Amino acid sequence: MRLLTTAAALLCAVLALPATASGRPRAPFDFELGPASAVSAAGGGVVSQPLATARRFNLVGLRWRGRAAPSVSVRVRRPGRGWSRWQALEAHSDHAPDPGTGERSRRSTDPLWVGSANAVQYRLGRRVAGLRLHFVNVAGELAKARSRTRARAAQDPEPDFVTRGEWGASKCPPRTAPSYGSVSSVHVHHTVSLNDYAPEDGPAIVLAICRFHRNSNGWNDIGYNALVDKYGVLYEGRAGGLDQPVLGAHAQGFNSVTAGIASIADHTSAEPTPETLDALARYIRWKLQVHGQPLFGKVTLTSAGGPASRYPAGAKVSLERVIGHRDTGATACPGALLYARLGELRSLVANGTVGVPTFATRLSAILADFSIDFGETVPLSGVLLGPGPGPLANEVVEVQTNGDGFWKTSAHATTGADGSFAAELRPRKRIYVRIRYPGRTGLRRTTSPRLLLGVRALISLRAPATTGEHGERVPVAGTVGPRKRLVSLVLQQRVRGHYRKVSAKSVRVRKGRFSTSFVPASAGSYRYAVIAVNDLDTDRGSTGWQPLRVR
Repeated sequence: MRLLTTAAALLCAVLALPATASGRPRAPFDFELGPASAVSAAGGGVVSQPLATARRFNLVGLRWRGRAAPSVSVRVRRPGRGWSRWQALEAHSDHAPDPGTGERSRRSTDPLWVGSANAVQYRLGRRVAGLRLHFVNVAGELAKARSRTRARAAQDPEPDFVTRGEWGASKCPPRTAPSYGSVSSVHVHHTVSLNDYAPEDGPAIVLAICRFHRNSNGWNDIGYNALVDKYGVLYEGRAGGLDQPVLGAHAQGFNSVTAGIASIADHTSAEPTPETLDALARYIRWKLQVHGQPLFGKVTLTSAGGPASRYPAGAKVSLERVIGHRDTGATACPGALLYARLGELRSLVANGTVGVPTFATRLSAILADFSIDFGETVPLSGVLLGPGPGPLANEVVEVQTNGDGFWKTSAHATTGADGSFAAELRPRKRIYVRIRYPGRTGLRRTTSPRLLLGVRALISLRAPATTGEHGERVPVAGTVGPRKRLVSLVLQQRVRGHYRKVSAKSVRVRKGRFSTSFVPASAGSYRYAVIAVNDLDTDRGSTGWQPLRVR
Protein backbone atom coordinates (compact mmCIF):
# COMPACT_ATOMS: atom_id res chain seq x y z
CA MET A 1 0.00 0.00 0.00
CA ARG A 2 1.55 3.31 -0.98
CA LEU A 3 1.31 6.56 0.92
CA LEU A 4 -0.61 9.01 -1.33
CA THR A 5 0.54 12.61 -1.64
CA THR A 6 -2.09 15.34 -2.05
CA ALA A 7 -2.19 19.12 -2.41
CA ALA A 8 -2.95 19.27 1.29
CA ALA A 9 0.53 17.98 2.14
CA LEU A 10 2.34 19.67 4.98
CA LEU A 11 5.21 21.84 3.73
CA CYS A 12 8.12 20.78 5.93
CA ALA A 13 11.71 21.90 5.48
CA VAL A 14 14.35 19.26 4.91
CA LEU A 15 16.81 19.12 7.78
CA ALA A 16 20.36 20.22 6.95
CA LEU A 17 22.46 17.28 8.07
CA PRO A 18 25.93 16.03 7.17
CA ALA A 19 26.42 14.08 3.95
CA THR A 20 29.20 11.85 2.77
CA ALA A 21 32.07 13.09 0.67
CA SER A 22 30.21 11.99 -2.46
CA GLY A 23 27.32 14.32 -1.60
CA ARG A 24 24.95 11.42 -0.92
CA PRO A 25 23.34 11.18 2.55
CA ARG A 26 25.24 8.93 4.94
CA ALA A 27 23.91 5.40 5.40
CA PRO A 28 22.48 4.58 8.86
CA PHE A 29 24.97 3.19 11.34
CA ASP A 30 25.07 1.96 14.94
CA PHE A 31 27.80 2.21 17.54
CA GLU A 32 28.22 1.27 21.18
CA LEU A 33 30.11 2.58 24.20
CA GLY A 34 30.89 1.14 27.58
CA PRO A 35 29.72 2.78 30.81
CA ALA A 36 30.94 6.25 31.78
CA SER A 37 32.62 6.88 35.12
CA ALA A 38 29.91 7.12 37.74
CA VAL A 39 29.34 8.18 41.33
CA SER A 40 27.21 6.39 43.88
CA ALA A 41 23.72 7.69 44.55
CA ALA A 42 21.25 7.07 47.34
CA GLY A 43 19.88 3.55 47.64
CA GLY A 44 22.79 1.88 45.87
CA GLY A 45 22.18 3.54 42.52
CA VAL A 46 24.68 5.33 40.29
CA VAL A 47 24.78 8.58 38.33
CA SER A 48 27.18 8.66 35.41
CA GLN A 49 29.38 11.51 34.34
CA PRO A 50 28.28 13.07 31.01
CA LEU A 51 29.50 10.81 28.19
CA ALA A 52 30.36 12.67 24.98
CA THR A 53 30.24 10.71 21.71
CA ALA A 54 32.61 11.22 18.80
CA ARG A 55 29.65 11.00 16.43
CA ARG A 56 26.16 12.35 16.79
CA PHE A 57 23.27 9.98 17.42
CA ASN A 58 19.49 10.07 16.98
CA LEU A 59 18.45 7.21 19.27
CA VAL A 60 19.98 5.62 22.38
CA GLY A 61 19.24 2.73 24.71
CA LEU A 62 21.02 0.68 27.39
CA ARG A 63 21.48 -3.05 27.81
CA TRP A 64 23.28 -5.27 30.34
CA ARG A 65 23.78 -8.84 31.49
CA GLY A 66 21.78 -10.67 34.11
CA ARG A 67 18.19 -10.52 35.29
CA ALA A 68 18.44 -7.21 37.17
CA ALA A 69 15.82 -4.60 36.24
CA PRO A 70 17.03 -1.26 37.63
CA SER A 71 15.21 2.02 37.24
CA VAL A 72 16.83 3.90 34.35
CA SER A 73 16.75 7.57 33.37
CA VAL A 74 18.78 9.36 30.72
CA ARG A 75 19.22 12.86 29.42
CA VAL A 76 21.03 13.98 26.27
CA ARG A 77 22.85 17.07 25.09
CA ARG A 78 21.55 18.44 21.81
CA PRO A 79 23.82 20.95 20.01
CA GLY A 80 22.45 24.46 20.26
CA ARG A 81 19.75 23.38 22.72
CA GLY A 82 21.66 22.17 25.77
CA TRP A 83 20.69 19.25 27.96
CA SER A 84 17.24 17.70 27.72
CA ARG A 85 15.08 16.85 30.71
CA TRP A 86 15.66 13.50 32.42
CA GLN A 87 13.62 10.81 30.69
CA ALA A 88 12.69 7.60 32.51
CA LEU A 89 13.13 4.46 30.41
CA GLU A 90 11.43 1.20 31.20
CA ALA A 91 13.86 -1.62 31.82
CA HIS A 92 12.03 -4.87 31.28
CA SER A 93 11.86 -7.80 28.92
CA ASP A 94 8.14 -7.96 28.20
CA HIS A 95 8.72 -6.22 24.87
CA ALA A 96 10.11 -9.53 23.73
CA PRO A 97 9.46 -12.64 21.60
CA ASP A 98 7.34 -15.46 22.94
CA PRO A 99 9.21 -18.43 24.41
CA GLY A 100 9.93 -21.23 21.97
CA THR A 101 9.96 -19.08 18.82
CA GLY A 102 13.76 -19.24 18.51
CA GLU A 103 14.02 -15.45 18.43
CA ARG A 104 16.69 -14.35 20.91
CA SER A 105 16.49 -11.33 23.19
CA ARG A 106 18.67 -9.36 25.62
CA ARG A 107 17.90 -7.40 28.76
CA SER A 108 17.62 -3.73 27.77
CA THR A 109 15.68 -0.50 28.07
CA ASP A 110 13.23 0.87 25.57
CA PRO A 111 15.06 2.87 22.89
CA LEU A 112 14.80 6.67 23.18
CA TRP A 113 14.51 8.90 20.11
CA VAL A 114 16.40 12.14 20.88
CA GLY A 115 16.57 14.05 17.60
CA SER A 116 20.27 14.86 17.23
CA ALA A 117 22.59 14.64 20.24
CA ASN A 118 26.29 14.32 21.01
CA ALA A 119 26.37 13.41 24.71
CA VAL A 120 24.37 11.34 27.18
CA GLN A 121 24.16 10.94 30.95
CA TYR A 122 22.34 8.14 32.75
CA ARG A 123 21.05 7.25 36.21
CA LEU A 124 20.56 3.65 37.38
CA GLY A 125 18.64 2.48 40.43
CA ARG A 126 21.32 -0.18 40.98
CA ARG A 127 24.61 -1.27 39.47
CA VAL A 128 24.47 -3.84 36.66
CA ALA A 129 27.04 -6.02 34.94
CA GLY A 130 28.08 -5.68 31.32
CA LEU A 131 26.45 -2.30 30.74
CA ARG A 132 26.54 -1.07 27.15
CA LEU A 133 25.04 2.04 25.56
CA HIS A 134 23.76 1.43 22.02
CA PHE A 135 23.45 4.41 19.67
CA VAL A 136 21.77 4.66 16.25
CA ASN A 137 22.47 7.38 13.69
CA VAL A 138 19.95 7.80 10.85
CA ALA A 139 20.90 11.39 9.94
CA GLY A 140 21.08 10.49 6.26
CA GLU A 141 17.48 9.30 6.32
CA LEU A 142 16.41 12.55 7.96
CA ALA A 143 18.18 14.47 5.22
CA LYS A 144 16.19 12.56 2.59
CA ALA A 145 12.87 13.13 4.35
CA ARG A 146 10.12 14.79 2.42
CA SER A 147 6.73 16.05 3.46
CA ARG A 148 4.00 13.43 3.48
CA THR A 149 0.30 13.44 4.13
CA ARG A 150 -2.48 10.97 4.80
CA ALA A 151 -5.10 10.75 2.03
CA ARG A 152 -7.99 8.49 2.95
CA ALA A 153 -10.63 7.19 0.56
CA ALA A 154 -14.00 6.95 2.31
CA GLN A 155 -14.80 3.63 0.59
CA ASP A 156 -11.40 2.06 1.26
CA PRO A 157 -11.36 0.17 4.59
CA GLU A 158 -7.60 -0.17 4.55
CA PRO A 159 -5.86 2.85 6.11
CA ASP A 160 -3.05 4.55 4.22
CA PHE A 161 0.37 3.78 5.61
CA VAL A 162 4.07 4.30 5.04
CA THR A 163 5.46 1.02 3.71
CA ARG A 164 8.64 -0.63 4.93
CA GLY A 165 10.30 0.40 1.69
CA GLU A 166 9.34 4.03 2.27
CA TRP A 167 10.77 4.22 5.79
CA GLY A 168 14.00 2.48 4.81
CA ALA A 169 13.60 -1.09 6.08
CA SER A 170 16.24 -2.26 3.57
CA LYS A 171 18.73 -0.78 6.07
CA CYS A 172 17.27 -3.01 8.80
CA PRO A 173 16.71 -6.40 7.11
CA PRO A 174 14.99 -9.16 9.12
CA ARG A 175 17.24 -11.95 10.38
CA THR A 176 14.72 -14.64 9.39
CA ALA A 177 11.50 -15.02 7.42
CA PRO A 178 8.37 -13.92 9.30
CA SER A 179 6.26 -16.32 11.34
CA TYR A 180 2.49 -16.17 11.58
CA GLY A 181 -0.15 -16.75 14.24
CA SER A 182 -3.60 -15.20 14.66
CA VAL A 183 -5.08 -11.86 15.70
CA SER A 184 -7.86 -11.78 18.28
CA SER A 185 -6.95 -8.55 20.03
CA VAL A 186 -4.65 -5.53 19.54
CA HIS A 187 -2.02 -4.32 22.02
CA VAL A 188 -1.43 -0.56 22.25
CA HIS A 189 2.10 0.61 23.15
CA HIS A 190 4.18 3.78 23.31
CA THR A 191 7.83 4.10 22.32
CA VAL A 192 8.90 6.49 25.14
CA SER A 193 10.43 8.90 22.63
CA LEU A 194 11.04 12.57 23.29
CA ASN A 195 7.91 14.24 21.96
CA ASP A 196 9.37 17.25 20.11
CA TYR A 197 9.95 15.74 16.67
CA ALA A 198 8.91 17.17 13.31
CA PRO A 199 6.56 15.57 10.74
CA GLU A 200 9.42 14.64 8.41
CA ASP A 201 11.29 12.78 11.20
CA GLY A 202 8.82 9.86 11.34
CA PRO A 203 10.43 7.46 8.83
CA ALA A 204 13.87 7.90 10.37
CA ILE A 205 12.48 7.33 13.89
CA VAL A 206 10.92 4.02 12.79
CA LEU A 207 14.20 2.97 11.13
CA ALA A 208 16.18 3.86 14.27
CA ILE A 209 13.81 1.84 16.48
CA CYS A 210 14.13 -1.10 14.08
CA ARG A 211 17.92 -0.99 14.19
CA PHE A 212 17.91 -0.88 18.00
CA HIS A 213 15.45 -3.78 18.27
CA ARG A 214 17.49 -5.84 15.79
CA ASN A 215 21.08 -4.87 16.59
CA SER A 216 20.95 -4.23 20.34
CA ASN A 217 18.05 -6.38 21.57
CA GLY A 218 18.97 -9.18 19.16
CA TRP A 219 15.43 -9.54 17.76
CA ASN A 220 14.71 -10.67 14.21
CA ASP A 221 13.12 -7.36 13.20
CA ILE A 222 11.30 -4.37 14.66
CA GLY A 223 9.05 -5.58 17.46
CA TYR A 224 5.78 -3.82 16.55
CA ASN A 225 3.37 -4.74 13.75
CA ALA A 226 2.61 -1.07 13.17
CA LEU A 227 3.49 2.37 14.51
CA VAL A 228 1.81 5.78 14.41
CA ASP A 229 3.36 9.22 14.92
CA LYS A 230 1.79 12.21 16.64
CA TYR A 231 0.72 13.61 13.27
CA GLY A 232 -1.46 10.56 12.57
CA VAL A 233 0.83 8.90 10.02
CA LEU A 234 0.66 5.08 10.14
CA TYR A 235 3.81 2.99 9.50
CA GLU A 236 4.11 -0.66 8.55
CA GLY A 237 6.14 -2.46 11.20
CA ARG A 238 7.47 -6.02 11.23
CA ALA A 239 7.92 -7.62 7.81
CA GLY A 240 5.34 -10.08 6.51
CA GLY A 241 2.40 -7.91 5.52
CA LEU A 242 0.42 -5.34 7.47
CA ASP A 243 -2.76 -7.33 6.82
CA GLN A 244 -1.19 -10.63 7.95
CA PRO A 245 -1.07 -12.14 11.49
CA VAL A 246 2.69 -11.63 11.79
CA LEU A 247 4.28 -12.69 15.09
CA GLY A 248 5.86 -9.62 16.63
CA ALA A 249 8.01 -9.12 19.71
CA HIS A 250 5.89 -6.51 21.46
CA ALA A 251 4.11 -8.39 24.26
CA GLN A 252 5.77 -11.53 25.59
CA GLY A 253 3.32 -14.38 26.07
CA PHE A 254 0.72 -12.97 23.66
CA ASN A 255 2.57 -12.18 20.42
CA SER A 256 1.04 -15.15 18.59
CA VAL A 257 -2.58 -14.10 19.25
CA THR A 258 -2.42 -10.29 19.13
CA ALA A 259 -1.16 -7.48 16.92
CA GLY A 260 0.82 -4.59 18.37
CA ILE A 261 0.79 -0.92 17.42
CA ALA A 262 3.01 1.70 19.08
CA SER A 263 2.48 5.44 19.40
CA ILE A 264 5.76 7.30 18.79
CA ALA A 265 5.63 9.39 21.95
CA ASP A 266 6.10 9.32 25.70
CA HIS A 267 2.59 9.15 27.11
CA THR A 268 3.73 9.49 30.70
CA SER A 269 4.20 13.22 29.94
CA ALA A 270 2.19 13.89 26.76
CA GLU A 271 -1.46 13.29 25.91
CA PRO A 272 -2.09 11.40 22.66
CA THR A 273 -2.95 13.87 19.92
CA PRO A 274 -6.35 13.63 18.21
CA GLU A 275 -4.47 12.55 15.10
CA THR A 276 -2.85 9.70 17.03
CA LEU A 277 -6.19 8.46 18.37
CA ASP A 278 -7.66 8.75 14.88
CA ALA A 279 -4.91 6.61 13.34
CA LEU A 280 -4.99 4.06 16.18
CA ALA A 281 -8.74 3.62 15.82
CA ARG A 282 -8.63 3.28 12.05
CA TYR A 283 -5.82 0.71 12.15
CA ILE A 284 -7.36 -1.38 14.96
CA ARG A 285 -10.83 -1.33 13.43
CA TRP A 286 -9.44 -2.44 10.06
CA LYS A 287 -7.08 -5.02 11.59
CA LEU A 288 -9.80 -6.75 13.60
CA GLN A 289 -12.12 -6.83 10.60
CA VAL A 290 -9.42 -8.31 8.35
CA HIS A 291 -9.09 -11.21 10.77
CA GLY A 292 -12.81 -11.69 11.22
CA GLN A 293 -12.94 -10.50 14.82
CA PRO A 294 -15.67 -8.51 16.61
CA LEU A 295 -14.87 -4.85 17.21
CA PHE A 296 -15.85 -4.88 20.88
CA GLY A 297 -16.40 -7.19 23.80
CA LYS A 298 -14.02 -9.60 25.45
CA VAL A 299 -12.01 -12.54 24.19
CA THR A 300 -10.23 -15.35 26.05
CA LEU A 301 -6.56 -15.70 25.14
CA THR A 302 -4.04 -18.35 26.19
CA SER A 303 -0.68 -17.11 27.46
CA ALA A 304 2.54 -18.57 26.07
CA GLY A 305 4.25 -17.51 29.30
CA GLY A 306 7.69 -16.04 29.65
CA PRO A 307 9.53 -14.34 32.54
CA ALA A 308 8.10 -10.89 31.74
CA SER A 309 4.50 -11.93 31.12
CA ARG A 310 1.93 -11.35 33.83
CA TYR A 311 0.48 -14.79 33.13
CA PRO A 312 2.19 -18.20 33.13
CA ALA A 313 2.15 -20.49 30.11
CA GLY A 314 -1.27 -22.05 29.56
CA ALA A 315 -3.20 -19.47 31.58
CA LYS A 316 -6.58 -18.49 30.11
CA VAL A 317 -7.05 -14.72 30.25
CA SER A 318 -10.20 -12.70 29.48
CA LEU A 319 -9.22 -9.44 27.76
CA GLU A 320 -10.78 -6.59 25.77
CA ARG A 321 -10.35 -6.44 22.00
CA VAL A 322 -8.26 -3.28 22.50
CA ILE A 323 -5.77 -3.57 25.36
CA GLY A 324 -2.76 -1.73 26.74
CA HIS A 325 0.58 -3.48 27.08
CA ARG A 326 0.30 -3.32 30.88
CA ASP A 327 -2.78 -5.55 30.69
CA THR A 328 -0.55 -8.54 29.91
CA GLY A 329 2.98 -7.43 30.86
CA ALA A 330 4.78 -6.09 33.92
CA THR A 331 5.14 -2.59 32.48
CA ALA A 332 3.69 0.91 32.62
CA CYS A 333 3.32 0.92 28.81
CA PRO A 334 1.51 2.60 27.03
CA GLY A 335 1.89 5.38 29.59
CA ALA A 336 -0.77 6.64 31.98
CA LEU A 337 -2.08 9.36 29.66
CA LEU A 338 -2.72 6.99 26.74
CA TYR A 339 -3.92 4.12 28.93
CA ALA A 340 -6.56 6.46 30.40
CA ARG A 341 -7.88 7.05 26.86
CA LEU A 342 -8.31 3.37 25.95
CA GLY A 343 -12.02 3.47 26.83
CA GLU A 344 -12.48 6.30 24.35
CA LEU A 345 -10.37 4.41 21.80
CA ARG A 346 -12.50 1.27 22.21
CA SER A 347 -15.61 3.34 21.50
CA LEU A 348 -14.03 4.80 18.37
CA VAL A 349 -13.11 1.31 17.17
CA ALA A 350 -16.54 -0.14 17.96
CA ASN A 351 -18.78 2.53 16.44
CA GLY A 352 -16.55 3.64 13.61
CA THR A 353 -16.74 7.31 14.58
CA VAL A 354 -13.34 8.88 14.93
CA GLY A 355 -13.86 11.95 17.03
CA VAL A 356 -11.23 14.30 15.66
CA PRO A 357 -12.55 17.89 16.05
CA THR A 358 -13.52 19.62 12.85
CA PHE A 359 -11.29 22.67 13.15
CA ALA A 360 -7.62 22.90 13.98
CA THR A 361 -6.16 25.58 16.24
CA ARG A 362 -2.70 27.11 16.32
CA LEU A 363 -0.81 28.38 19.32
CA SER A 364 2.38 30.43 19.55
CA ALA A 365 4.40 31.38 22.60
CA ILE A 366 7.45 33.51 23.27
CA LEU A 367 9.48 34.38 26.33
CA ALA A 368 10.70 37.94 26.80
CA ASP A 369 14.08 36.45 27.81
CA PHE A 370 15.47 32.93 27.62
CA SER A 371 17.95 33.33 30.49
CA ILE A 372 17.24 35.22 33.72
CA ASP A 373 18.82 35.69 37.14
CA PHE A 374 17.40 33.74 40.04
CA GLY A 375 14.48 35.67 41.53
CA GLU A 376 13.63 37.58 38.35
CA THR A 377 10.24 37.48 36.67
CA VAL A 378 10.00 36.84 32.91
CA PRO A 379 6.96 37.83 30.81
CA LEU A 380 5.42 35.18 28.55
CA SER A 381 3.06 35.97 25.68
CA GLY A 382 1.51 34.37 22.63
CA VAL A 383 -1.45 34.16 20.28
CA LEU A 384 -4.20 31.55 19.84
CA LEU A 385 -5.59 31.28 16.32
CA GLY A 386 -8.57 29.30 15.11
CA PRO A 387 -9.73 28.14 11.68
CA GLY A 388 -8.16 30.27 8.97
CA PRO A 389 -6.27 33.36 10.13
CA GLY A 390 -8.87 34.38 12.73
CA PRO A 391 -7.99 34.79 16.43
CA LEU A 392 -9.81 32.98 19.21
CA ALA A 393 -10.98 35.38 21.91
CA ASN A 394 -12.00 34.67 25.51
CA GLU A 395 -10.40 31.22 25.53
CA VAL A 396 -8.48 29.94 28.56
CA VAL A 397 -4.99 28.56 27.94
CA GLU A 398 -2.74 26.74 30.39
CA VAL A 399 0.84 27.82 31.13
CA GLN A 400 2.73 24.57 31.75
CA THR A 401 6.25 24.07 33.09
CA ASN A 402 8.54 21.06 33.30
CA GLY A 403 11.54 21.07 35.60
CA ASP A 404 11.46 17.54 37.01
CA GLY A 405 10.58 15.33 34.03
CA PHE A 406 6.83 15.94 33.98
CA TRP A 407 4.51 18.78 32.93
CA LYS A 408 2.39 20.70 35.40
CA THR A 409 0.04 23.65 34.93
CA SER A 410 1.52 26.68 36.68
CA ALA A 411 -0.94 29.38 35.59
CA HIS A 412 -3.89 30.18 33.34
CA ALA A 413 -4.42 33.05 30.94
CA THR A 414 -7.40 34.28 28.90
CA THR A 415 -7.04 35.40 25.31
CA GLY A 416 -8.06 38.91 24.27
CA ALA A 417 -10.03 40.04 21.24
CA ASP A 418 -6.95 39.58 19.05
CA GLY A 419 -6.27 36.08 20.43
CA SER A 420 -3.26 37.26 22.44
CA PHE A 421 -2.52 36.34 26.04
CA ALA A 422 0.13 37.20 28.59
CA ALA A 423 1.47 35.70 31.80
CA GLU A 424 4.54 35.86 34.03
CA LEU A 425 6.88 33.21 35.38
CA ARG A 426 9.28 33.32 38.31
CA PRO A 427 11.06 29.96 38.24
CA ARG A 428 13.49 28.78 40.89
CA LYS A 429 15.46 26.65 38.44
CA ARG A 430 15.88 25.84 34.75
CA ILE A 431 12.57 24.76 33.20
CA TYR A 432 10.82 24.00 29.94
CA VAL A 433 7.75 26.12 29.21
CA ARG A 434 4.82 25.52 26.89
CA ILE A 435 1.25 26.75 26.44
CA ARG A 436 -1.60 24.28 26.10
CA TYR A 437 -5.08 24.95 24.75
CA PRO A 438 -7.39 22.13 25.93
CA GLY A 439 -9.86 22.61 23.08
CA ARG A 440 -13.64 22.47 23.14
CA THR A 441 -16.47 21.26 20.96
CA GLY A 442 -15.56 21.93 17.35
CA LEU A 443 -12.03 23.12 18.16
CA ARG A 444 -9.02 20.84 18.38
CA ARG A 445 -6.68 20.97 21.34
CA THR A 446 -3.16 22.20 20.62
CA THR A 447 0.15 22.81 22.35
CA SER A 448 2.83 25.36 21.57
CA PRO A 449 6.45 24.34 20.95
CA ARG A 450 8.33 24.00 24.22
CA LEU A 451 10.76 26.74 25.23
CA LEU A 452 13.80 26.36 27.49
CA LEU A 453 14.12 29.03 30.18
CA GLY A 454 17.52 29.15 31.86
CA VAL A 455 18.02 30.51 35.37
CA ARG A 456 21.41 31.88 36.42
CA ALA A 457 22.53 31.47 40.01
CA LEU A 458 22.45 34.91 41.67
CA ILE A 459 25.47 35.77 43.83
CA SER A 460 25.69 38.99 45.84
CA LEU A 461 28.66 40.26 47.82
CA ARG A 462 28.24 41.96 51.17
CA ALA A 463 30.31 45.19 51.37
CA PRO A 464 32.94 44.06 48.84
CA ALA A 465 36.43 45.34 49.57
CA THR A 466 37.99 47.70 47.00
CA THR A 467 41.33 48.32 48.78
CA GLY A 468 43.68 46.19 50.80
CA GLU A 469 47.13 45.95 52.37
CA HIS A 470 49.93 43.68 51.21
CA GLY A 471 50.06 40.61 53.47
CA GLU A 472 46.67 41.26 55.10
CA ARG A 473 43.51 39.23 54.64
CA VAL A 474 40.76 40.55 52.39
CA PRO A 475 37.30 39.29 53.53
CA VAL A 476 34.78 38.06 50.98
CA ALA A 477 31.21 37.28 52.07
CA GLY A 478 27.81 37.17 50.48
CA THR A 479 24.76 35.13 49.49
CA VAL A 480 23.82 32.79 46.64
CA GLY A 481 20.40 31.77 45.37
CA PRO A 482 19.11 29.22 44.93
CA ARG A 483 21.11 27.53 47.65
CA LYS A 484 24.29 25.77 46.53
CA ARG A 485 26.78 23.55 48.30
CA LEU A 486 29.86 25.28 46.89
CA VAL A 487 30.95 28.41 45.08
CA SER A 488 34.38 29.33 43.71
CA LEU A 489 36.49 32.38 44.56
CA VAL A 490 38.80 33.43 41.72
CA LEU A 491 41.56 36.04 42.14
CA GLN A 492 43.42 37.71 39.25
CA GLN A 493 46.33 40.18 39.26
CA ARG A 494 47.12 42.76 36.59
CA VAL A 495 50.57 42.04 35.15
CA ARG A 496 51.95 44.02 32.19
CA GLY A 497 48.54 45.25 31.18
CA HIS A 498 46.72 41.89 31.42
CA TYR A 499 44.92 40.08 34.22
CA ARG A 500 46.26 36.65 35.12
CA LYS A 501 44.75 34.17 37.55
CA VAL A 502 46.81 33.84 40.72
CA SER A 503 44.48 31.69 42.83
CA ALA A 504 41.14 29.90 42.93
CA LYS A 505 39.45 27.96 45.70
CA SER A 506 36.15 26.34 46.56
CA VAL A 507 34.05 27.89 49.31
CA ARG A 508 31.36 26.02 51.23
CA VAL A 509 27.91 27.60 51.34
CA ARG A 510 25.68 27.24 54.38
CA LYS A 511 22.00 28.19 54.22
CA GLY A 512 22.66 30.32 51.17
CA ARG A 513 25.55 32.27 52.74
CA PHE A 514 29.30 32.05 52.32
CA SER A 515 32.31 33.71 53.95
CA THR A 516 36.01 33.41 53.11
CA SER A 517 39.10 35.52 52.52
CA PHE A 518 42.36 35.73 50.58
CA VAL A 519 45.78 37.31 51.14
CA PRO A 520 47.34 39.31 48.25
CA ALA A 521 50.92 38.23 47.67
CA SER A 522 52.13 41.70 46.65
CA ALA A 523 51.00 45.24 46.01
CA GLY A 524 49.27 46.04 42.75
CA SER A 525 45.94 45.94 40.90
CA TYR A 526 43.70 42.90 41.41
CA ARG A 527 40.19 41.77 40.68
CA TYR A 528 38.15 38.94 42.18
CA ALA A 529 34.84 37.17 41.53
CA VAL A 530 32.68 34.53 43.15
CA ILE A 531 31.27 31.99 40.69
CA ALA A 532 28.65 29.22 40.85
CA VAL A 533 29.13 26.70 38.02
CA ASN A 534 26.18 25.42 36.00
CA ASP A 535 24.47 22.27 37.26
CA LEU A 536 21.22 20.37 36.71
CA ASP A 537 19.14 23.24 38.09
CA THR A 538 20.81 26.52 37.17
CA ASP A 539 23.18 28.12 34.69
CA ARG A 540 26.52 29.63 35.65
CA GLY A 541 26.25 32.66 37.90
CA SER A 542 28.87 35.21 38.90
CA THR A 543 29.27 38.41 40.92
CA GLY A 544 31.21 39.93 38.07
CA TRP A 545 34.73 41.21 38.61
CA GLN A 546 35.30 43.36 41.69
CA PRO A 547 38.36 45.69 41.46
CA LEU A 548 40.85 45.71 44.30
CA ARG A 549 43.83 48.04 44.83
CA VAL A 550 46.48 46.58 47.17
CA ARG A 551 48.97 49.01 48.75
